[in-house]
Amino acid sequence: MTDIIKTSYSALDTFRQCPLKYKFQVVEKIKAPKNKEAVFGNKLHKALQYFHSKQPVSPTLDELLNYIKEIWESEIFGDEQTDMIYFSEAIKILKNYYENYLKIKDKFTVLDTETRFEVLLENPKNKEQKCLLAGIVDRIDKTRDGVEIIDYKTAKRFPGQEDVNKSLQLSLYCLGIINRWPQFAREGPEKIRLTFYYLKHQEMVTTRRTKEQLDHIQERVWEALAEIEKSEFQPTPSALCDWCGYRRLCPMWKHLYKEQFSLDDQQIKKVTDEFFELKQSNSKNNKRINELKEIIEGYLDKEKIERVFGDTGYITRLSQIKAGGYDIKKLEQIIKTLTLPVQEQLHQAKKVDKEYTIIKASVKKTKKEP
Repeated sequence: MTDIIKTSYSALDTFRQCPLKYKFQVVEKIKAPKNKEAVFGNKLHKALQYFHSKQPVSPTLDELLNYIKEIWESEIFGDEQTDMIYFSEAIKILKNYYENYLKIKDKFTVLDTETRFEVLLENPKNKEQKCLLAGIVDRIDKTRDGVEIIDYKTAKRFPGQEDVNKSLQLSLYCLGIINRWPQFAREGPEKIRLTFYYLKHQEMVTTRRTKEQLDHIQERVWEALAEIEKSEFQPTPSALCDWCGYRRLCPMWKHLYKEQFSLDDQQIKKVTDEFFELKQSNSKNNKRINELKEIIEGYLDKEKIERVFGDTGYITRLSQIKAGGYDIKKLEQIIKTLTLPVQEQLHQAKKVDKEYTIIKASVKKTKKEP
């Protein structure tokens, strides 16, 4: 009996970002509340789908802007100021998109938007196991020299070409579209352009895939599935936590959202604040100590001496030699037990010793001898 595992690129990417989020979202199917960034991206995607689905006459700019006004959800963005910031950004992006579209609209024809696909991937190590991977492609264009798959991005981060060349997402989209429309790959998958369209920057980053590259994709997918199978779903804190809807459930954030505080909770809050006060104080002290060390060493160099005295104690500069990664005394004892040829080879292979200085402070008042 064939075992078919169902997944999607977004699920695999969620696990890569944070295994615990994957557990909440995919395994336990806990619905997370909407967040600002997700809604912002979703509304832009819907507006662009509306714009390209009205054929043969595309909507005007005013019609496009009116559409996003109609579908906008102000309540998601909290206060009026935040809502205005996000909405203004959306309007700016759509205006720029429309202007760029007018410049290049004769170079392509939109074949489809929000295209669903499925691709069946066989486990190379177990032919009885198969993975049905589903996804949605934002836009597919027919160009003068082939086909272009386009995925919209609303992130600020703009990737390098190498990151796009290695993108699992684009590879899977390429496989999915070939599976749905095999004619697109008759001349080879190299004819299919794979593009991330960064809406904030109004820039495209494009790549292609060879048949050999696509043949290896199933291995990457099954490696990810194997990691998921053996995972204990530990949280992976990162900057992405700021946009996660599961923070109230996550052990990394749960304490922040406690509604009732016990005496222990109040105590640990005070201890945490005191910890940071001391840490900040130590940072300032360490910075000043390093500055004082530089002044003292400068004086020692100038006066050609190795010790200075104050009312509290004295400070000595000592020279130290660090052998090449070894305890030199113990090493020499071991070497002496070996044959002479081996001793010679070890001495030749020894790393260069490094000399450095340390500043040693002694809290001890010292009187001048009469």
